[in-house]
Amino acid sequence: MAGSSTGSATFRSRSVDFACDEPGVQVCDRSDGLVLLAGAVVLCAFVLWEQRVTEPLLDLGLFRSPGFTWGTILGATVSFALFGLLFAVPQYFQDVVGVNAMGSGLRLLPMIGGLLAGAGLGDALARRLGPKLTVALGFAVLAGALAAGSRTGLGSGYGFVAAWIALIGFGTGLAMPTAMNAALGALSAERSGVGSGAIQALRMVGSSFGAAILGSILNSGYRSRLDAAALPPALAHTARGSVVAGVAVAKTLGSPGLLRSVHAAFVHGMGLSLLVSGAVAAVGVPVALRFLPRAAGAAASPDTQSERSPDELAA
Repeated sequence: MAGSSTGSATFRSRSVDFACDEPGVQVCDRSDGLVLLAGAVVLCAFVLWEQRVTEPLLDLGLFRSPGFTWGTILGATVSFALFGLLFAVPQYFQDVVGVNAMGSGLRLLPMIGGLLAGAGLGDALARRLGPKLTVALGFAVLAGALAAGSRTGLGSGYGFVAAWIALIGFGTGLAMPTAMNAALGALSAERSGVGSGAIQALRMVGSSFGAAILGSILNSGYRSRLDAAALPPALAHTARGSVVAGVAVAKTLGSPGLLRSVHAAFVHGMGLSLLVSGAVAAVGVPVALRFLPRAAGAAASPDTQSERSPDELAA
């Protein structure tokens, strides 16, 4: 059942981001607003259908538990905000800094280091302080790091970029595993497998909307800042399509001025998308403080509590 729910959400997530998940290509034009709307309609129809059938793919009764509901929402929120980095920064390294795909991957390693450090510390903090404060702290770090990343400019060195990338990983490591553990801790052992599938599925939905929305913001910022007025209309249209196309046009024409304009325009768009990502992450702080339980498993629903064995309830 968990696999089925994941597969169903995969279908829905593809419906909203198939036009927006290829790095380096034109990201989300006007027609993609219709794609997003269609995806939202499909999602609503799926929920209504699941409420009517006797054997649903996704057990909506899971969401009667506040701990599961809000832990899942916060996990999806992290996935959404994280796409501000995962979508834009590899393109920044390859098309602005000028390294290849391997070099871009290596420059993203500080995020992995921060993620490992955050996950390790988050587990200890959750046991000591509870998931509420730990997740809120993770979102605060994530929001601050994304805001710092939005200040990246053409003259920024890799040291500055590596620092905020590492902090994004650290904040994610604090927030995401703890939020997911809080969600699963609100369920009985019998329902944890289904709950885990639902969490992963909704995280994919969050990532899909992040790719679509943040990609659209990035591309809008890039187009608005690019100075292509001196180009023939056909070349100007091509250059505005994506940073890859803009770089290709500039190199074909041998125009350092256009190349710098392309780089500056992309960094501007990246800054906007990171700033919006940071704002979304900042919303997670009060949400975690308001809705997450102080201790893991403390917010199980009455139905879930009744399913637990006496040993589970005593624990």
